[in-house]
Amino acid sequence: MSTPAEIYDELKGFLDFGEPDAVRLRALAPVFAKHGSTITDDFYVVLGKNAETAKLIEGRVDALKATHARWMAELFAGDYGEGYFNGRMRIGMVHVKVGLSPYYVEATMTHIRNAAERIIHQNVADRGEATASYNSLLKLLDLDLMVINLAYQEERLDLLTKVTGMKRGLLENLIKQGQKKK
Repeated sequence: MSTPAEIYDELKGFLDFGEPDAVRLRALAPVFAKHGSTITDDFYVVLGKNAETAKLIEGRVDALKATHARWMAELFAGDYGEGYFNGRMRIGMVHVKVGLSPYYVEATMTHIRNAAERIIHQNVADRGEATASYNSLLKLLDLDLMVINLAYQEERLDLLTKVTGMKRGLLENLIKQGQKKK
């Protein structure tokens, strides 16, 4: 079975995420440096309205906002290699460890996508470039979400290994066999 890093590289190719996307995202860095805090603030308002997520952020909102701002700055840094992947994997593992259900991660990404679209279209004058830039951001947000989901998958496999005493390779083979029978 492929490693998470190999899957990440494969997914970049699958999404056709490459240097043109990185160039467009770097060009957006000043826009999001100026307007990104609005997304972060609104993001934590949304999380605070839900009982499950509100418990997880209670008493930590300011620190989490700082972390979210760093995450957002990295979106526009232009380097999407191994270091970027490792950072996103760490973020995913933190979500796993605090007990955040993965569907909340996926649902809140919609909020970020919608807010980012508004910001891009309000600040990039050329409509074609705004659309291309937004599409590049969508690819990257999808990659981030996929890596976070890989972290949940890795944690579940590790847990199954501990609970059953079975080796990870055996579990992965059993999963493959189960998929073939469908």
